[in-house]
Amino acid sequence: MSQQKPGRGKVSRLRDVAAAAGVTPMTVSNVLNGRPGASAETRARVLREAERLSYRPDANARRLRLERTGAIGVVVLDSAPDYLRDPFITNVIAGLGNVAAERAFSLVLQGVRPQAEKMAPLLAQSETDALCLLLSGPRSARERLMSQVERLRQPVVLVQEREAGGLKDICLIRQDDHAGGQILGTHLRGRLPQPGTVFFLTPELAWTAQTERIEGLREGLGKGFRIRTVPCGDESFVATQESLAKALERHPKPVAIVGGNDQMALAAVSLLQARGIAVPEAMPVAGFNGFEMFRYVQPALTTIVSPAYEIGVRAGEEIVARLEQDSFREAEIALPVQLREGGSC
Repeated sequence: MSQQKPGRGKVSRLRDVAAAAGVTPMTVSNVLNGRPGASAETRARVLREAERLSYRPDANARRLRLERTGAIGVVVLDSAPDYLRDPFITNVIAGLGNVAAERAFSLVLQGVRPQAEKMAPLLAQSETDALCLLLSGPRSARERLMSQVERLRQPVVLVQEREAGGLKDICLIRQDDHAGGQILGTHLRGRLPQPGTVFFLTPELAWTAQTERIEGLREGLGKGFRIRTVPCGDESFVATQESLAKALERHPKPVAIVGGNDQMALAAVSLLQARGIAVPEAMPVAGFNGFEMFRYVQPALTTIVSPAYEIGVRAGEEIVARLEQDSFREAEIALPVQLREGGSC
């Protein structure tokens, strides 16, 4: 076997790597695309020769051969113009984007308002191989968007939903929010001196996950406890504090406050402390998602940790696998969550 590198300006081809490694071009293709079948020794030899020859697959030729665009679309249905400030969304996109980059796919992102009547440009042009959807807002808006997606006949990963909305070539990926609610409810029940009402702070236009969290929380708290949902507008700091202040004035004092996410829980802690209400001594507070912001108050927020980044990674893996075969490997995937105790409850 020749150990010389190709001359300057010469472009190595797949068959050059195959000849240097002593294998067939199909074996080289399988190894470089991560497909099973080759032994560890063969894989190492192919990768070594590909590196030595500076072989780079012709992405354009591969896409033409497979009739693909080489792009994965991400559609975020959200009423907030600054939706990328939401740590759950950005973590999912980061995980998906990293897998896409490793497999030579680009990521195309499109934000859509729930009230939008026109089809999103990304969906109208259909210049992707598969889609990942993150949906919030009223059910009618989610169903309208999924109806648009259905016409594209592309594989779809739907994040944080329990129903496929009529889509057939689909994989549902979510975190187990119901279990998260149960875990948090059980934790609270063991620390509250007596049953009572728990305020649950939720966005005005709630994600499906919020319902799951409330139902799980109710089960975890058990008999004697009541949950009062407090809609908090766009879930911003100001909107949450305004809504919570009104709820505290209009209703009897709760025994605890739970934020549907950490942002709302932290807004609640700030409001209570500004009023001289000690957390957790006078009012226990907890949240959901466990992103870095849970550290930015004292006491640190007790929260349910979200595997949002892992959801994105899994979404990317499932999409790539689906594009190499006729169907998704699994129809529904639920990733576990865990409790992170701070000192807020």
